[in-house]
Amino acid sequence: MKVLLLTLTILLSLSANSQNEKSELYLTKESDTTFWKNYQTEKIKDFKLPKLNSESQFVFRTWNPGSMLEITKNNDSISGKITYFVFEVWGNDSKADTFVKTYFLQKSNSENLYKYILNSGIQKIPSDKYIKDWQQGFDGITHIYELKENNTYSFKNFWTPKAQKGITEAEFIIDFNKKISEIGELEKYGKDFFEKVPFISYKYSGSAYSIIKPITKKELREYKRERKKKKRNKNKR
Repeated sequence: MKVLLLTLTILLSLSANSQNEKSELYLTKESDTTFWKNYQTEKIKDFKLPKLNSESQFVFRTWNPGSMLEITKNNDSISGKITYFVFEVWGNDSKADTFVKTYFLQKSNSENLYKYILNSGIQKIPSDKYIKDWQQGFDGITHIYELKENNTYSFKNFWTPKAQKGITEAEFIIDFNKKISEIGELEKYGKDFFEKVPFISYKYSGSAYSIIKPITKKELREYKRERKKKKRNKNKR
């Protein structure tokens, strides 16, 4: 009953996502609407990310620990963007600040990604809890996919495909992720983002560990001064 109520709540929230929405979205039966949907919603709130636009004809979004790729089609217009996000870790505060940056994909890459996703067969792969022998664990990376085609909506998650042995669907997901990265030329955006992260210590959403940049004592003193200045300005608002 709790799962049913949660599913209905999600469907209602999707239906009310836009004040101008004219149609209801129907969740596919092989989707997963429990834990990972709440986890994704928390990311949207923490990093002030856009919710899925239910007015678009086609929307594909793939979520990783520190990024969200979105391909959208409206009439004959196809666009793509990828957003990266991290938390600053400072002292005992693992969410001291956030850094978010969005990159818009080249038109040709967005169009090629749309064609690939549409014809890839990802629509036929069920969420991992419906796949026989798919293992779960506490460490690893969970890939989340959202796909809206007209009034049909799917929300699926896959825990660490590389940890699955002899599962055809896991091999498909690994290859699917690789091709998306190649077609969209995503590596260059990720590299640029991490070069621009202004924090000396940061972490991905949901990660148990932080990444620390090597800096000198002088740079650390300057960083502390900048943090204090930023905090004062923030308190004045």
